Amino acid sequence: MGWELHILRTENWFDSANEPIKSEEWLQLVDSDEELSIDKKNGDFFATWNVHQPHDEPWLEWCDGRIYTKQPCEALYCKMLQIASKLDAFVVDDDDRKYLLPSDLRNPSWASLSADTVKKGSLWRKLISKLFS
Repeated sequence: MGWELHILRTENWFDSANEPIKSEEWLQLVDSDEELSIDKKNGDFFATWNVHQPHDEPWLEWCDGRIYTKQPCEALYCKMLQIASKLDAFVVDDDDRKYLLPSDLRNPSWASLSADTVKKGSLWRKLISKLFS
């Protein structure tokens, strides 16, 4: 299983076909990037990132107007930010939260916003419960 990060142009990763990154754009980007190469044994749009990584071989795949990978290391995540910038796109997780900064993988900038929202929601619920109890 695992979690995925997606490069796309829409608000939701599952809507990526509505404003797609075209397969031709992906192939041109891979062709122009010395660090990326298509690995045909895994598919026509499956690219490996040719940098030394101590564990797994980092990969990205184009599918249905988006580019994705599973459980990227921090270095591959930063590469995804570069790719997103070149394609006028952005990086999101499975819950459609945007990752904008290099530090967001370890310390997401949206996490503090979520905590504030939960706190506000909790206070709001307390107030409502007082009114109707």
